Amino acid sequence: MVSLKGNAGEFVFYYAGHGFPDENSKEPYIIPVDVTAGNLTSAIKLYDLYQQLSATGAGKITVFMDACFSGGGRDAGLMAARGIKVVPKKESLTGNLVVFSATQEDQVALPYREKQHGMFTYFLLKKLQETNGTCSYSDLFNFIKDAVSEYSLRENKKVQTPAVNTSNAVLPTWEQWGF
Repeated sequence: MVSLKGNAGEFVFYYAGHGFPDENSKEPYIIPVDVTAGNLTSAIKLYDLYQQLSATGAGKITVFMDACFSGGGRDAGLMAARGIKVVPKKESLTGNLVVFSATQEDQVALPYREKQHGMFTYFLLKKLQETNGTCSYSDLFNFIKDAVSEYSLRENKKVQTPAVNTSNAVLPTWEQWGF
């Protein structure tokens, strides 16, 4: 699809699920449903995924990541059961990449049980619906950050603050991007 449009192409990647850091290397992984956190050999290295997305050559690559990588888990499973919380290793992003994350690196991605979604996903979808997808990335992020920060305290009694990370290539312009 991207090759048909060249660097004018856009690529959107969405993931909701578990993330997990390797306890030794602190490398963050995405944990698909058929993988256990105890055996990361079949898990997906987060930064390998980002590199593969950047390699598509798309002019705009957007990632929405409703997962946490501290090991806390949405339902206090994974490493939280052993009382372990890890700050995952952070690497620089490349290409035309913007990553909207459900949490700061040391936080847990929380549910919005009443809405049957992750807190981040619920407010992402709400803003896209309200604007028919015509908002800037800056407006989208500010809405998600404010709503998730407020509602996570109200609903879960815990802090959850979404984050946005970009590659240096798009740092000056990402806020004006839109759908």
